[in-house]
Amino acid sequence: MRVIILGGGYAGLVCALRLARRARGQVAITLVSENEHFVERIRLHEWAAGHKPSQKALKEMVAGTDITLKRGRVTRIDPQGEVTVGQERLSFDRLVVALGSQADTRSVPGIREHAFTLEPASAAELASKLPALAARGGRVVVIGGGLTGIEGATEFAESYPGLKVSLLTSSALGKDFQDVGRKHLLSCLDRLGVTQEQGRVKRIHADAIELADRTVPFDVCLWTGGFTVPALLRESGLPVNERGQVLVDPFLHVLGHKNIMAVGDAATLVDPPSAMDMGCKTALPMGAHAAENLARILRGEPEKRLEYVHSVFCTSLGRNDGIIQFYRADGSRVPWVVTGRPAAWIKEFICRSTLLAPQLERVGLGGTLWRKRSQTSSLEPSGQEILAV
Repeated sequence: MRVIILGGGYAGLVCALRLARRARGQVAITLVSENEHFVERIRLHEWAAGHKPSQKALKEMVAGTDITLKRGRVTRIDPQGEVTVGQERLSFDRLVVALGSQADTRSVPGIREHAFTLEPASAAELASKLPALAARGGRVVVIGGGLTGIEGATEFAESYPGLKVSLLTSSALGKDFQDVGRKHLLSCLDRLGVTQEQGRVKRIHADAIELADRTVPFDVCLWTGGFTVPALLRESGLPVNERGQVLVDPFLHVLGHKNIMAVGDAATLVDPPSAMDMGCKTALPMGAHAAENLARILRGEPEKRLEYVHSVFCTSLGRNDGIIQFYRADGSRVPWVVTGRPAAWIKEFICRSTLLAPQLERVGLGGTLWRKRSQTSSLEPSGQEILAV
């Protein structure tokens, strides 16, 4: 079986590595990635603040496996059995789409021209500008009150006390936390000197953000107001939602295309309707489950439905603080949170585990664990599973 996996991020890499050990000798796996290195997207706000993570080459991460790594940009997907990478055409029997997400730079005029994003190249450029900006007391405005915006604003304020950091949101902060967590968040922002602005952005200009009733000036603007999926998926005729995510069934097959699976940020479950957020916490289980189902197909066994229950919401507030909000098996929030330095330790452990998971897969150990509906935690069968993410 010729299997092509598009995307070398969390979902695609784990899918390739697990399939390689589950179906050794029965499958030819090609992993396609535009990037030479594995991108730790959950650390890009740290990179932008000057804490560049160590980079691992994808070639090294798949070394010793039967995976063929092909560098290049996917320019075309023919659902009938062919993809184009650059100018090269590759045929497949099964395709796994794991192209991930990217900052949505189309939703507001001026983002592309005047704002930074937490994409690798933009984060690196922002990191080079912040030291001089902090030295002269410049102002950074972070747009977006979700996890990415909160983490970016607190990271900048802690790393560069000379900066004037503002967090601009369209609604109240901390809606994902219980009251105690929200109070801790607001206290942390106050301690770090991060000011809050509220309003809906109409346009971003060269040095100011235009709201409905006023403008907010800045020296540097960081846009974290949402993510989208590569337009290639819609253009290829695959069924997608309004965000461009590919619609998949409970077995992760693309609707109407049994030879194609989609996982990670690029996919969304439609039966039942997905409650899975974008991020590595869902990408890793989806990638591992897709690999298991492909191995079952090869063995002539029935596939299994993906079961996933949200278990934790982790937010870093700089290097020494954070909020960990846990969830019950029914999806409701527990009435307490972990904060402060212990929360920072937990978040760091989780970040490290997402990088360790594929390394364990490469040497034959399952590194991906997630909670299922039927039990508090569950592991895919066969092999020694030892790491929770």
